[in-house]
Amino acid sequence: MAHRLLMCPPHSTDSPEARRQWDRFVELLRAVADVQIELIDPSSLGADLAFTSQAALVIGDLAVIASAREPYDRVARRIFRSALARLGFATTLLHEAAFAGSADALYDRVRPIVYVGYGPASDRFATYQLGEFLSSRVVPLGLADPRFPHLDTVLTPLRRGHVLTYMPGLVPHAQRLLRRLVEPEYLIEISAADAAELACNALELDDAVFVHAASRALRDRLVGAGYGVFSSDLGEFVRRGGGAKRLTLKLDDGPAAAGAAA
Repeated sequence: MAHRLLMCPPHSTDSPEARRQWDRFVELLRAVADVQIELIDPSSLGADLAFTSQAALVIGDLAVIASAREPYDRVARRIFRSALARLGFATTLLHEAAFAGSADALYDRVRPIVYVGYGPASDRFATYQLGEFLSSRVVPLGLADPRFPHLDTVLTPLRRGHVLTYMPGLVPHAQRLLRRLVEPEYLIEISAADAAELACNALELDDAVFVHAASRALRDRLVGAGYGVFSSDLGEFVRRGGGAKRLTLKLDDGPAAAGAAA
């Protein structure tokens, strides 16, 4: 079954290189994976609409729309909410909590856990509200480094139960909690150099992992764990804080069934 993704091309006022990188990324997705891409027209706003991961957290047929402090982002969220409603999703909002959708909340692909980040750009209060919509355990993880303000820049759960993470991007308590939840052989810790290239902002589709860039050591680790690694230059977007995952919102997402990594 095709993976449904919500995406938005860069705005026409953005750099031509950004559009070329976005187009090549879409071509790679279509060549490697079975995807159905739903597009948003970027004409009404600037290039930040390209980060569709920040639109919402999809829970089955419900989309919990992201909320933000900045007026520009509030306008963007209205556009995202309208697009998701047109695609058949019921929509709802969190109250008085900064939350960047699936940039802040990540489903463990095997364990019945939803990891939710909070810190420089997101409120911990959002984790409590999300618990009202989720049957899975909600695990709050504090973010430690302002260079990585959302959880998807320091953590990516993968299909086989592995969790890709940059540990220094989490506060010490969150590091200890993650080590208790994820078996050591399933925890893939990345280097500072890989983190700077937003290797944790990876898009996983089945056993394919899409990244902007990854070191040889990280590629070897992922391949050894059973994944195919596919890179596409997304430097124009990485400079704005997002990589492969941030450019997509999975429309067929939801919590994992009860189970354990095997």
